[in-house]
Amino acid sequence: MTETEALEAVKQAIAPETLSYVQEVVFKQSWEGQLYPEIAKSVGYHPEYIRDVGAQLWRALSESIGQKVTKKNVRFVLNQLSEEVLKPAPIPNYSAVANDVHSPVGDLLSTEATKTQIAFPSVGLAVESDFYLSRPPAEDQAFGEIARPGGLLRIKSPSNTGKTSLLLRALAYARAQGARTVLINIQEADTAIMGDLGRFLRWFCRNVAQQLGVENKLDDYWDDEIGHKISCKIYFREYLLNSVSVPIVLALDEVDQLFEHPELVQEFLPMLRAWHEEAMELKVWQKLRMALAYSTEVYVPLKISQSPFNIGLSVQLPVLTFEQVKTLVERYDLPFEKGVDAELLQDLYELVGGHPYLIQLALYWLSERDGTLGAILEDAHTQSGIYSNHLRRHWEVMQRQPELGEAFTEVLKDPERGAQIDTLMAYQLERMGLARLAGNYTIVSSELYYKYYKTLLLS
Repeated sequence: MTETEALEAVKQAIAPETLSYVQEVVFKQSWEGQLYPEIAKSVGYHPEYIRDVGAQLWRALSESIGQKVTKKNVRFVLNQLSEEVLKPAPIPNYSAVANDVHSPVGDLLSTEATKTQIAFPSVGLAVESDFYLSRPPAEDQAFGEIARPGGLLRIKSPSNTGKTSLLLRALAYARAQGARTVLINIQEADTAIMGDLGRFLRWFCRNVAQQLGVENKLDDYWDDEIGHKISCKIYFREYLLNSVSVPIVLALDEVDQLFEHPELVQEFLPMLRAWHEEAMELKVWQKLRMALAYSTEVYVPLKISQSPFNIGLSVQLPVLTFEQVKTLVERYDLPFEKGVDAELLQDLYELVGGHPYLIQLALYWLSERDGTLGAILEDAHTQSGIYSNHLRRHWEVMQRQPELGEAFTEVLKDPERGAQIDTLMAYQLERMGLARLAGNYTIVSSELYYKYYKTLLLS
């Protein structure tokens, strides 16, 4: 079993959970026998942080496959499962695989491919990936802002459109300039932690200290009598920022997750804004540069003077252009028999509205499975198409939130003009990538979403 096959198997085994960029790095290098200190050095994180990431990964994988997995035995366990459970059949065509949502672990550990596999598209393309497409001037703007003393970068775009990929490149640029970097994915915070400001800020501070490789001294600086936010501020100002001699770039990914906890977001985000504003007067705060990645910004009402979404530099990632899609096709080096001609490629582009992840997914299937672009387009909007899992995930959200489904129904009734719906629903649909905002109207974002969801919501 190759590293790429094993990684894809792990991703599918733990679904609907996803691997973070750091977890992917830990898995890949663990598969090759690298030690945690070596992995940490390669990505610029502290060894203890990488060790914690690894422990979480092995625990999640153990729970998914019902067998204990560790860094030492991961190769043995996955290869053994492949030999014991895998059916000796050729890889099925893309339609059959996409439709098989209940396949056992053994089926996830696919047969040896006849060529080197391309990694399955995931959240955040690695910095060295050939499949990342620059979207000028976004990269230059991002790099410039995090290099500015006290800078605040805001990266906004719908889900799966490249925020994390740009964030990773901004951090790589910062490290190349000599800065220390910290990446915190808000999704990694436990629900119980998110429900308590004090616990969240201590979790936040401890994560930063761990990634910087400095000793945890929370108890030396925390004082409940002066409050959690002031304690957090003092810990950063007096300890963390003085613990290293170079600038620190603090990146927060999936900031939207905070919006589900109104009391927390109304305390935490204004605190970050206050730090940024103090950098205008206090030199110590100029060592801190912040980057926030999020899909939408209006979930919880914040006063204009408190919101971090109207300061710093905002970078909004557009969808891919058709020329960029053609460049991506060249990088996948697809054979002629896959049927990727200009007309069908234009059809794909229009179907998904230039959505980066959906374009990548189609090209991945063409590269790694049987089938042609024409066949993919024919059933792309159906339960057996390559986008079925992606589409079902959004549908499950609407099933859990009936009011969201009702709002999207109104949008689908007029695909050209859209509809005027509740503001909160509009921003949530934008965050999911299902819709775009045009003035006071919310419009379905692509033909794919219209075709699939109209059969569920309008029939």
